[in-house]
Amino acid sequence: MTGATGPTWRNAPPTLRALGRWVTLVQVVGYTTGLLYVHHTTGITPPGVSEQYRGSDSTAVTEAAMKFPKSYPEMLNITHTHLLGMLVIFVLSGAALALCERPSERWRRLLIVEPFVALLTSFSAMWLMRYVDPAFSWLLTLSSALMAVTFYVQSFFVLRELAGLREPA
Repeated sequence: MTGATGPTWRNAPPTLRALGRWVTLVQVVGYTTGLLYVHHTTGITPPGVSEQYRGSDSTAVTEAAMKFPKSYPEMLNITHTHLLGMLVIFVLSGAALALCERPSERWRRLLIVEPFVALLTSFSAMWLMRYVDPAFSWLLTLSSALMAVTFYVQSFFVLRELAGLREPA
C-alpha cells in the first residue's frame, strides 16, 4: 500500500466498486473491438495506416478494394468523434486508476496523463500524414500503440485492485 489518503477503491461503497469493475470490463471489450477493426482495415502497419487515410496507389491495388483519400469533411468527422469518444474512455479509466492504491502515485499520474498526450499526438500525426507526408504514419502508429498499452495497463491495475477487495456478505 502506498499510503493514499484520499478516496480509494478500498473505502468506496460496494456499489461504486461494482460500477468501476463493470465499466472497466466493458471498456476493455470495446477498446479491443476497436483495435480489431483497425487491424482489419490497416493491418496495424504504417503503410496500411497511410493507405487508409491517403488512399491506395491504383497501380498497387490487386485483390483488395481500392481505398480513396479521406476528404477534409471526413477527416474532421473522424477527428471530432474519435477525440471526444476516446476522451471519455480515458477520463473514466484515469479516474478509476486514480482510486487505486497501486502503482505508486508517480506511476499513476504518468499512466493517467499519457493517453491524453498520445491522443493529441495521434490525431496531429493523422492530419500530418494525410496532408503533409505519409511518413507521419509511423508517429501515428507508435503513439496509438503506446496509448493502447497504457489503456490495458490502467485496466489491469483497476481490475486487479477491485478483484482483491472482498465484498461484505
